[in-house]
Amino acid sequence: MQSAALRSNRSIVLWAVLFALTAMAQYRAGIQGVVTDPQGAAVPGATVTLISKETNVPRTTKTNESGGYTISALPPGAYMLSVEKTGFSKKVIEEVLVRAEQLQSLNVELAVGNVLESVTVSEAAVPLLDTQGATISGTITTREVESLPSFSRDPFQLARLTPGVFGDGAIANGGGTTSMPGVNRPSAGGSSSIFFIENGPQIIANGTRQNSNNIQVDGVSVNSVTWGGSAVVTPNEESIKEIKVVANNYSAENGRNSGAQLMVISQNGTNELHGSGFFKWHRPGLNAYQRWNGPGIPSPVRRDLNRFNQFGGSLGGPIVKNKLFAFFSYESLRNAAKGSSTAWFETPQYRASAGPGNSLARRMLSFAGQEPLIAGTSSLTCAQVGLAAAQCRDVEGGLDLGSPLATPLGTADPTWGQSATPYGIGSGFDGVPDATRAVTLTPSNNVNAQYNGRLDYHPTGKDMVAFSVYWVPTVTHSINGPARSLNQWVSDRLSRSWTGIWNRTLSPTLLNEARFGFSGWKFDEIESNPQEPWGLPISNINGAGSVGLQRFGAAGPGVFDQATRNVRDTVSKVHGRHFLKFGGDYSRARLLNRTAGSARPTYSFRNLWSYANDAPYQETGTFNPVTGQPYDNTKNLHFTILALFAQDDWKLKPNLTLNLGLRYEYYSPMKADSDVISNPILGAGQATLTGLTVRIGDGLNSTRKTNFGPQAGFAWSPTTFKNRLV
Repeated sequence: MQSAALRSNRSIVLWAVLFALTAMAQYRAGIQGVVTDPQGAAVPGATVTLISKETNVPRTTKTNESGGYTISALPPGAYMLSVEKTGFSKKVIEEVLVRAEQLQSLNVELAVGNVLESVTVSEAAVPLLDTQGATISGTITTREVESLPSFSRDPFQLARLTPGVFGDGAIANGGGTTSMPGVNRPSAGGSSSIFFIENGPQIIANGTRQNSNNIQVDGVSVNSVTWGGSAVVTPNEESIKEIKVVANNYSAENGRNSGAQLMVISQNGTNELHGSGFFKWHRPGLNAYQRWNGPGIPSPVRRDLNRFNQFGGSLGGPIVKNKLFAFFSYESLRNAAKGSSTAWFETPQYRASAGPGNSLARRMLSFAGQEPLIAGTSSLTCAQVGLAAAQCRDVEGGLDLGSPLATPLGTADPTWGQSATPYGIGSGFDGVPDATRAVTLTPSNNVNAQYNGRLDYHPTGKDMVAFSVYWVPTVTHSINGPARSLNQWVSDRLSRSWTGIWNRTLSPTLLNEARFGFSGWKFDEIESNPQEPWGLPISNINGAGSVGLQRFGAAGPGVFDQATRNVRDTVSKVHGRHFLKFGGDYSRARLLNRTAGSARPTYSFRNLWSYANDAPYQETGTFNPVTGQPYDNTKNLHFTILALFAQDDWKLKPNLTLNLGLRYEYYSPMKADSDVISNPILGAGQATLTGLTVRIGDGLNSTRKTNFGPQAGFAWSPTTFKNRLV
């Protein structure tokens, strides 16, 4: 029978695929301006047409009574603009470059003449500087993403190159970024690349720490629920069209976090078929190797035996020319490493004979997979490990540390703690090796992949719908805990995000944008590791001095699932020289964290002989304080965020814009699906502690409902400098 979670996930994917036919990714870029005659008077009723050079899709509007126009919800890219009105020559501007997530100014002056006459401007028309708002921001283009160096192909490392943000670019010894103040999740480096989940870009902005940053992919927040300023999905370079980084925020449209706003726009298909590909290869035979690296057999410096592959590519083009476009990208990293370690293990002789047949220890020692993955031995004598003759004997195959007890089950080794035998010898020496120092293998193998797809559809001249998705499975095979056969571990993580949007032009001056989105990541270590004996408790065995023995039992498992769902609607309206935006944003975040291994107790034993006789000296675990039963420490939490905003970009003059906004945000308290949250409530007066009570419920705290944030700014571009100063 399928689990509810699996059915839910499949429903989400199916709904998303169907939704792609009617809705798709958000764009908040646009151009606005004023059309005037040679004397500077407004020209109302002029027809303004903007045509995408990538898809040949036109957008048309008319200037209002103040000569103002706006065309919003545009994907970044190259466009051609034409303006025409009876009594004036038609003006065509061939190079209009629209940046991601930015409203840009483009004023047009018409010449008096016949409408059949045309004035064509070939040079770039939109200024590189943002002359419409008081924000400090920068855009990283496709060309810059492809050309600039970013260690491990992490595009977020380029964010520190934009205005108003700071990041020193320091790299740790593993290849990842180093921590900055407030950073609690820096990237992991070359071996993880873009597949590192909860990747925190190393930048700070607006006087805040890194964990105050907000990261979006196609208009959907991909922030981790638990790590502020970190993304659950890091888009691959092939899939990125532009990255907009806002260092200070004067628009009420953006909120939630007070740091930098990182807005990633994914690549779209066009009327031309285009693609890319790359391959990186790491092999031992390609590495420098010096046969003699110092004294010792084997040499203390060994050859790098890691095997590393990273490859990917993209393909985009039209499905129906001028109507339906598709884009797909893929990137994979496969990394195999061979490692080894040296540790003390029990011998096969001990596993075969220790403990009577009806003991729990005998049943655990007989369980398949307890044997260590031994590649060789590294023998040491009793004297070399500092054990006296009364405590240890040298025998073939290891060290003789004593023999099993003949006392009833449940009784501990009576020789433990005596002056001559501080670690105990059970029933005395029997000439059988009990512990050996072994060299064990610790191989690891990573197979990571990222799939990205996007559809853009223009069913009518008034509608644009789109859908984009990132699907990132990461699988690692390794050893979890002591190098035993049953501890061969599979870590299977899945992170993903998707966005759907529907833009509808209701009139030449009125536009509605509806957006839906999801992001999150999850794993289930019970499902990915069916070979593990989850019912066996973990048994820690104290060693004899420096002979520290490896534990029995498997670590874990855990079950984790965090997800954020988002719905947003924005209405854009042009009224005179006022460019208005109104909207609302609702998101719900959920965090399931179940430490299933907590429900299994852990036992500690003085030595091998107390273990074989079922005589622990300590039991630890997580227990329900009400029932006393073992508890898996399940946390199933959720919270919601509601935001409403209004923004007015008032173009007082063609070169002066006043930005006025008001934003309201409500953050609900963290809540649990069951009454598992407890808060201490101090007593009054002298009974501060003696009168303390504990309140149990589903809410962590209460939150304010009056979070209004007015925002104001202005942008002035002196005409003397011709858009070179704002």
